[in-house]
Amino acid sequence: MSSYDAFLSEKRQVDDLVKKGYIMTASKGTLDGDVVEFENKMTSDKKTIRLTHPDSRKYFTTLYIKQQEQMTE
Repeated sequence: MSSYDAFLSEKRQVDDLVKKGYIMTASKGTLDGDVVEFENKMTSDKKTIRLTHPDSRKYFTTLYIKQQEQMTE
């Protein structure tokens, strides 16, 4: 898998969870990537994914900042 394909795969995982109503609740950076926790506020279902591609990690951070801004408005 090319580096770009790896990024797209991880980006799709994040986008799919967000579309399904999950919000990002926590993130922990490790040497193996960022472990991101999501929670669906309607069902209280929790999901965890690991983002290893640097661009995926940047994408997640951007979405997380936007999410936090929306929650404080």
